Amino acid sequence: MSKDQFHYPNFNVMDEEKQWDSHTRQIVGKRTETDSFFPLQYFTEKESSTLFQLCAIFLDDLRDPIISFIVHHFDSTLAANIGESQRKAGVPQQSVLIRDGLALLDQVCTHIYGSSFDSLKDETKKEVVSNLMQGNFTLEYGQISIPVKDFIQKISSEATAAYYSHPIIWSEIGYAGPAYPRGYVRTELGLTDPWEAKKDG
Repeated sequence: MSKDQFHYPNFNVMDEEKQWDSHTRQIVGKRTETDSFFPLQYFTEKESSTLFQLCAIFLDDLRDPIISFIVHHFDSTLAANIGESQRKAGVPQQSVLIRDGLALLDQVCTHIYGSSFDSLKDETKKEVVSNLMQGNFTLEYGQISIPVKDFIQKISSEATAAYYSHPIIWSEIGYAGPAYPRGYVRTELGLTDPWEAKKDG
């Protein structure tokens, strides 16, 4: 994916990090440090591989630094055993929903296609994800089953939130990062501060 595909090919949000407070610099900077994502705390290598491929296909973005960050987001969240704000009655807690969902995805794909999800051809993976989104793919094997709608909704919502919190994506969509403590000066409609992204062309 080349930078000329975006509206802001010459903008890099990290050029502005000196304007952020130290706590913000540390949090945002960590999102770019791929080595710090490993070793995983919660997922096995197989689970992380399946989740990586699932998120990459769902987001239509195969860039390792970004998708690895998303897997890290899932991994650290589940390892911390953070409570959920809300969950529908009958839906397993997110740790069970995600872990069992990933396992069942691999098992069902192996049963249907002869290979686990992460080893399928890209076109087949896209077909599986499309069927998951439409509710046409059953996550059930033996005596274990997971509600497909809730599984894919959890994966998609968490993956999307993590995706749009990565500095690379901020740069591509022209988001200049946290305004604190600098703040905005030009608040009139259509005007931007000097440090904000400008469209090329």
